[in-house]
Amino acid sequence: MYTLGARAHRLVRSATAVLDGPLGGSSRGTGGDGNETPSGLLYEIAKNLALSGVGRIVLVRGGGGDDDGGNAIVDDVGYFDGSLDDLGAAYRRATLAEVGGGVVEGGDVVVNDDDGGVAEDSFGDDGASLLAEYVRRLNPGVRVNVVSRSALLNSLCGGSSDEDKSVIATEVGDSYDDDEGYDQDDVISLGANPVVICVDRSTSMQLKMNDACRGRGGRGREANNGGPSRRVVPFISVETAGLHAKLFCDFGPNFVVVDEDGETPRTTLLHRVEEVMNDDDGNAGKIGGEMRLYSVNCLQGERHDVSRGDVIEFHGNNDDDHGVRVAFPKCRVISVKSPTCFIVTQWDGATSTNQAAESKLAADSNSSIMTSLSESKARSFARIKLPKQLSFLSLREILKPKDNEGSIMTSASNRWDDETLFAASDLDKGYDPIRRRLVMSSMLALDEFVQKYGRLPLRSSVEKNYDGLKHKRTDLERFQSLVQKIIKNDGDPSTSIESKDSLVARFAQTCRAKFTPVQAFAGALGAQEVLKVATGLYNPVRQILLYDCDEVLQGSGEGTSEAGADGTDSSEPVTGLSYIFGDVTSNKLARSRLFLVGAGAIGCELLKNLAAMGVGTGVGSTRRGSIILTDMDTIEKSNLSRQLLFRDHDVGEFKSVAARSAVMRFCPNLRVEAHTSRVGEEDDGPFDDEFWSSCNVVLNALDNVEARLFVDSQCVTHGLGLIDAGTLGPKGNVQVVIPQLSESYGSSADPPEPDIPVCTLKNFPYEISHTIQWARDLFDGYFNRRPRQANDYVSEMTQIEDLHAFGQSMIVKMGDDAAIAMAEELGDDLGPLPFVVGADYHDPDYISAVNKHALDWAINQAHVLFYATMSELIQKHPLDSVDDDDMPFWSGTRRAPKPLRFVPLDSEEDEVSAQQVIINERIAQFVSAAARLRMESYLDAHNDKSVTLISLEDALSALEEKAKLLEKKKKNSNAFLHNLSGGGKDSDTLSLILERLNEAKIGATFLPHLNLVDFEKDDESNGHVAFITAASNLRAMAYGIPPVDAMETRRVAGRIVPAMITTTALVSALSCLELVKLLKGLPLTVHRNAFVNLALPFFAFTSPMPAEEVSGVDGRKHTIWSRLTCSGPISMTLEHFLKDILLTAGCTDNIEISSVSYGPYMIFANFLHSEDQELLNTPLLDVLKDAVISEDSVEMTSVDENAMKGNQEGTVRLSAEQKTMLSKLDQKTFIDFTVLVEDQETGEEFELPTVRFMKGKDPRILHNDN
Repeated sequence: MYTLGARAHRLVRSATAVLDGPLGGSSRGTGGDGNETPSGLLYEIAKNLALSGVGRIVLVRGGGGDDDGGNAIVDDVGYFDGSLDDLGAAYRRATLAEVGGGVVEGGDVVVNDDDGGVAEDSFGDDGASLLAEYVRRLNPGVRVNVVSRSALLNSLCGGSSDEDKSVIATEVGDSYDDDEGYDQDDVISLGANPVVICVDRSTSMQLKMNDACRGRGGRGREANNGGPSRRVVPFISVETAGLHAKLFCDFGPNFVVVDEDGETPRTTLLHRVEEVMNDDDGNAGKIGGEMRLYSVNCLQGERHDVSRGDVIEFHGNNDDDHGVRVAFPKCRVISVKSPTCFIVTQWDGATSTNQAAESKLAADSNSSIMTSLSESKARSFARIKLPKQLSFLSLREILKPKDNEGSIMTSASNRWDDETLFAASDLDKGYDPIRRRLVMSSMLALDEFVQKYGRLPLRSSVEKNYDGLKHKRTDLERFQSLVQKIIKNDGDPSTSIESKDSLVARFAQTCRAKFTPVQAFAGALGAQEVLKVATGLYNPVRQILLYDCDEVLQGSGEGTSEAGADGTDSSEPVTGLSYIFGDVTSNKLARSRLFLVGAGAIGCELLKNLAAMGVGTGVGSTRRGSIILTDMDTIEKSNLSRQLLFRDHDVGEFKSVAARSAVMRFCPNLRVEAHTSRVGEEDDGPFDDEFWSSCNVVLNALDNVEARLFVDSQCVTHGLGLIDAGTLGPKGNVQVVIPQLSESYGSSADPPEPDIPVCTLKNFPYEISHTIQWARDLFDGYFNRRPRQANDYVSEMTQIEDLHAFGQSMIVKMGDDAAIAMAEELGDDLGPLPFVVGADYHDPDYISAVNKHALDWAINQAHVLFYATMSELIQKHPLDSVDDDDMPFWSGTRRAPKPLRFVPLDSEEDEVSAQQVIINERIAQFVSAAARLRMESYLDAHNDKSVTLISLEDALSALEEKAKLLEKKKKNSNAFLHNLSGGGKDSDTLSLILERLNEAKIGATFLPHLNLVDFEKDDESNGHVAFITAASNLRAMAYGIPPVDAMETRRVAGRIVPAMITTTALVSALSCLELVKLLKGLPLTVHRNAFVNLALPFFAFTSPMPAEEVSGVDGRKHTIWSRLTCSGPISMTLEHFLKDILLTAGCTDNIEISSVSYGPYMIFANFLHSEDQELLNTPLLDVLKDAVISEDSVEMTSVDENAMKGNQEGTVRLSAEQKTMLSKLDQKTFIDFTVLVEDQETGEEFELPTVRFMKGKDPRILHNDN
């Protein structure tokens, strides 16, 4: 929701996704296509849609019925081979195990009927019911229906037979019966927001379904026969063939995109707006005419993000003479002068498509409003996003285009050369027109091959068909012939099959099988396009996206195991992975030992993919494959919406433990070690040097940079491959680190985000993030810090005998201002009311007293925060004041606030404007939220939250009553509020402190205990976000900052990183692809770092940067991966170690060691220690421990063993960090040092490769291996 927004989320909930793909099951009549195994791609899309919150999924069963031409509608028999779909098989195993209440053993489901599980017989032969049950368990809120394809086609094309209505969308497990009261119109309806998705279907089937979605009959004619035009149902097709994937979108001729990228337009601070006569580009301003031009200049240090044609809006305080807030006019950018200046004119409200904008301006807009821009009333500006209309072609129009006379042309090459129809998924491959033609031709040839031979191509060099007879032509030759026939009319000799034989051959030899990473990649794209068409959010794919990763086939010439795939006998089942890559690669994956750090959204997707690929299932002569998983977090309710392995009953469990149990259902032979330990500098835990050295590859599924950098450093230290993945809404990235070859993750890490200055938060906010952070701090102060402070002082306050002395000591220790503030807080929080009534949480009198106290307190805080404090700031810095540089004080990022106060509607002293009514309501919202949380500090309302709820009406009534009372006692009230806001400097400080402390002492005698509140962002009923939203928006209103809704406040205050299951699935797929490359040992240029933005959509695949080479001694180069290894006993002296370094590095006599460091600790510096024989004769490890203990990088002191352990009396106590470091030094099998050397002849200094000291056994020490 945080990524899509509330509007888009509602539309997703109203959407109906119709999925037509191989459902699996033994019976073809149930849509199984003759395969027991369903399409893994179909399950991927269904999973992504369910976790995205789509309202309804309709599954299409094949078979049954006739089309309007009298031809039987049959399934794509032969187009899908479930025996080579590893992901589909894994999903089927997992679903049967979960819904059957049993376990999976040896690849078979063993159902536990005694536990009330659903027997396999209920689902094994019915792929639709099995998938429906899986979707329900992912998201119980998704409705799942089943429809026959004939009924769906008839409905889309305009048919309406009673039989079709009975089949269209009855709930799975129910039967349609008129007597049961079903409304036939409701049953047949696909809803107001449907989309049809064809998955792993042939081109012929895609054409048939797309024609139906366009309202055409089976032969492409309009189904309404000249009647009123029918609504076009959006259509998407997704299919994979081996290492290739294709996505097609047809959203109709009039699809509207309401937001192209989903990004919040950046608010840019404004310096000035001034009218100009012309913009030097031929645009003249017409004074007194229809158009005036204005120059917009950014504040110094700011840069705008607008382009010519953009529409912008201004923000700031623009009140008329009656105090009514008047909106600034919207302006269109005429030209851009520089990154800080551009020219605008008033916008008439018309878009480029001549559609009226939501806030269309009248032609005779008041020019005085534009004049207000020139009077510096506007403080900032931002772009406005305008809707954009797109037109799509149908699949038939692309594949079978017509000439000018309406005849179907024999070739579609003119369409394939149109780059506007193809979305680039790879900057290298996507813009290669020859490759594009060949891949499209291969996809079409695949359909023709299946139609002709009833099956997919086999890769055998000698064809042996199912009749057992050998044939002259291989399937590869047959397939190449079909491709040649399709492209023969292109007229481009460069597209001959001979010149591109390898690409077509790779396609033909792998298209039969399914590759899990490609399926996961395509499933993410397909689901994302469904969300786009349902919401109008983000740019859709226009219109075909081709993706392949055939570069991963390099080095796969080790032979393949096709037995069983081509009709011959086989003792071992062939997987899709082994079919594509051969046994050597599949065995490498099975026997690999992977370390997966993180079991959140990305971690779950990775586990699912790895299980389907059989990673960690094999046993070799020297190694057992396994996946080591760690995550110290527990599962929260909010995790269930994007983490496919977790269910409701897992909430509160450790993610790693629950993930291990869940993923075993996908692959029972998988070996997973689950840990709950943190990976970081603090403590190695189970992850010591021996552990790291035992791994092949590390996969990062982390959400913070600090942990990523630590894992990266361990991978560099131990020479391990690393694959790091991350997401931010629709954006995702994957970085692969190849040992010895590429740069590391830390080589190009992004800098940390800067903190907001305290002065900005306190007095000078200019962005909504500033006011939200201020309100978040206010929440912690009011409802956590202050109650804790009160509880800490209850006992002390009751025991104080000399309050005067206590007050004086506070002033001495804390200073006047801090002492007054603390006394005020203690007086407020421990004051005599409401404790004098009693402390019975169920006593109505006590609850009433608390309610009154909380309302009074909240009203007082609102007045202090939004009126008194701001008034004092303006009093201290008047609007016309200047700073030390004689520049206007209220300029730049410093903007003067407008104090806000509550004014009763029947006030006799103040005129109540429309703007004041809004202010009153905002203040009432703050009082309502603040008073509620204040009551919960005194009442134990966990079982009955209604006790503390304070309605907006009650808050308004209390505010009006308080305002009238203050009018009568205006002077006393002002002085009191002035003191509360930190003023009252002329009063007796000690007297004020003693007065408030005395109140606190009285209340403390009742021994109260205030409840502490920790901010919880996910519980919408607790009022936490409501308080922060009210406080933040009130402050924003005072400073002229546009307010935001509660959802955006929750995102910022809760530091929520927007996540989308589609982006998560996509980066996980790319990570698994890079894993295959790493384990195959492919060269650096074959690997791909990825940056994707599904919103645009944009895909950038680049080879990793090679590791930077550093010049060393004698011009020799080394990288971060280089090591100089010195070994010796643990008693080796520092002097001996220095000599070994020079010897190992091959340094000449003129080279001397300048310094030796271990992390931040310098253990040797030539200019200090070259003559220190005592230090040189000290064992190396003792010198290192001395440095850690002393925390001195230069001056070393000798510390004996007892001192190191902190046992000797008088020694310095060791910090926890020092103890951890010393413990690690004892446990490490090697220690890496940074060494600088100097050429004595030239004076040049060089850094040697990392010097590694390998600990050996000291012959003087007796080792006991027991």
